Amino acid sequence: MMWNRYDNGSGMMDGWFLVIFIIIAIVVALIIALVIFTIIKLVKTNDKKNISNNNNALSILNERLAKGEINIEEYTKLKNTLIK
Repeated sequence: MMWNRYDNGSGMMDGWFLVIFIIIAIVVALIIALVIFTIIKLVKTNDKKNISNNNNALSILNERLAKGEINIEEYTKLKNTLIK
């Protein structure tokens, strides 16, 4: 007698195993994609903040030079420090 694994009830939940496996795989893939997207977003945001802070600091440095608070040597030294 030939047994059909879908008819006797012992065949991996009568075919539902594949459906459940695919759903779980999709959910895991979505979670991984969300984590990667979040990390990329955070890195780009931090880069923009650093660029903005450097530009702001350079503006302040330019103002201090224009007001005569610092001389050219100090300006050059501080500017090189900011650019690094």
